[in-house]
Amino acid sequence: MTSYTRLRADGADGLQRGPAGWFGRPVFLELRNRYERRALEASPLWHAEGVPLGLGRPLLLIPGFLANPMSCDPMRAILERAGWQVKVADIGRNSGPAYTSLDVCTDHLQAMAGDGRTPVTIVGHSRGGQYGRILAVRHEHLVRQVVALGAPLLLKYPRFAPVRVPIEVLEVSWRSGALGPVDVVQEDAVDRDRFLPFPDQIGFVSVYSRNDGIVDWRASRDPAARMIEVSSSHRGLVNGLAGMTAVADALDV
Repeated sequence: MTSYTRLRADGADGLQRGPAGWFGRPVFLELRNRYERRALEASPLWHAEGVPLGLGRPLLLIPGFLANPMSCDPMRAILERAGWQVKVADIGRNSGPAYTSLDVCTDHLQAMAGDGRTPVTIVGHSRGGQYGRILAVRHEHLVRQVVALGAPLLLKYPRFAPVRVPIEVLEVSWRSGALGPVDVVQEDAVDRDRFLPFPDQIGFVSVYSRNDGIVDWRASRDPAARMIEVSSSHRGLVNGLAGMTAVADALDV
């Protein structure tokens, strides 16, 4: 972690302190996601009722850290039914250096936007929401709106120990070259750009849940974003009823 990122993380205001801030909510509460998904499938939203019409406009959907891309399938299907041209970022489990995934997302963005003729809406879950913010900062002429779902926007990593510890161990491993060649300069550039001012002309919405067992909801409260609070598990933000309802509300048409 660069000194700039560490400074930004340590200086983030309003985050929960003490043991609760370190250990977070019980991770087993994430098991309720199966019921959240069933509720989505039983709702009118499943048939895109109440979802703003996409009218063929491009939307890039970015999965979170270690997420199976199929975790985005319910949201992708609903958005496609509403007429959005959806692309799920081809970044696998999103577990490696951020710059490699951002390079892939940038290629998607350029192809979808047609060099800026049709700016892209980005919906990113967790780490994918961080990417959406960075892409808007780096390529503001290609981005129309960013909707971040349960993303730790004020921190590089979630503060909850069950999540942060393995992530930091993984970063130490790949930064050392143990997992293959890595361009540390590019990764440091990502750490620099993740906290730069967000472009005023781009819509920005952050969706969070106080019941999130993975990311401290306070870390999602980016001052540049419009906030939407829901009651959901972390995974439910991308494949459950509450998360999809928030996205339908957030989409700027």
